Amino acid sequence: MRVLVLILFFFILAFHSEAQVDTTFLKTSSDSIINQLRQDTTDLKEAPEALKNLLENITKEETKRMKGELELEIDGLIIEETMTKSGNDFYDFFYRDWEPPVEARNYTIFIIERPFRLNMTMIEVSINETMVIQTFLQPRLEFVENLAAETVFTLQNYLANFEQIKRDLEGDERSGSGIF
Repeated sequence: MRVLVLILFFFILAFHSEAQVDTTFLKTSSDSIINQLRQDTTDLKEAPEALKNLLENITKEETKRMKGELELEIDGLIIEETMTKSGNDFYDFFYRDWEPPVEARNYTIFIIERPFRLNMTMIEVSINETMVIQTFLQPRLEFVENLAAETVFTLQNYLANFEQIKRDLEGDERSGSGIF
């Protein structure tokens, strides 16, 4: 409140429209305002303990919620790195059929094509840099379409069960106690 009054005072002082100003009047005027501010009668009271605890609990909950919801802004990207017509067809069929599971969060799908022998290539499909599928791709359109449908089904299952898999890998059974 004191700061607001001081700011208001200096604002009025700065934009005063008179050509000449009596400085003695301003000095006595500003001194009286400062004295009034020093004689502020508002007593500050300590907040009740229940209110402090409530505020502390709310901040802890918000912090936990923010940490739990730490997510990518762009979620569910599909990144294509194909080189051939068959690889591009695979991507097109995959993208046409892809429908992510509802509970899937924080994932990026990478479709990478690598050259192989003769007219065959290798397709690697990864989620968050974890390879899920690696298979050979033939230039036949029926084969490519079936492989894309299989891949969609496999990735949907992987993403649907990802949280459970993560909990299983971090669980007590995997950590061990160190006792034989």
